[in-house]
Amino acid sequence: MSTFSFLDAMNRRYACKLFDTDHDIAPEQINLLLEFGRLSPSSFGLEHWHFFAVVSPRKKKELYSACFNQEVVGSASLGLVIASRRGCWFDPDGEYVAKQGSRFPGLLSDYIEDYRGYYTWLRENGLLDSWSRAQCYIACANMLTGAATLGIDSCAIEGFNNDLILDMLDLDQSLWQTGIVCVFGKAAGSGNRDKIRMNPGEVYTYV
Repeated sequence: MSTFSFLDAMNRRYACKLFDTDHDIAPEQINLLLEFGRLSPSSFGLEHWHFFAVVSPRKKKELYSACFNQEVVGSASLGLVIASRRGCWFDPDGEYVAKQGSRFPGLLSDYIEDYRGYYTWLRENGLLDSWSRAQCYIACANMLTGAATLGIDSCAIEGFNNDLILDMLDLDQSLWQTGIVCVFGKAAGSGNRDKIRMNPGEVYTYV
């Protein structure tokens, strides 16, 4: 993709608040959205997430309820939950870190020792869960922009009941938390809207 077409996608994308309920997203497009998430970067390459594409009518209703009956969720063609692992997964001497770290070039012991200091700081400051959840926003952003390249509208949802979503997905609350919810579809109406952003001089600073 050229820089120009990426900027086009960024300018096209906005937080859609109502979708056309008669529109479906093709399975191959859902797979592409999931790939945009899977290929996203994460801290130490630990891929703190798991992606749940909510496609069954029953689960869609449950997601709608868990997101406080927001119309944008109820009208979406696709709901996608990004679940993030809780801090217990990230012990530098644990199985998960060894599995993830062993994929990278060099010695696993070097990877673990490089990671250990940061892990210790996160744990001592009670930040492991929030660090893990923050990674989900990276994947979410790539999915939202990637969706725009496919002509799919989207919205990120932070208003949800964590416990209800985990129950819906049959996830152990001691191991998982809800990172963020993304919804996708075709905007109701024209779907066109001017981009609303601060001017470059208000947000750019060279230091």
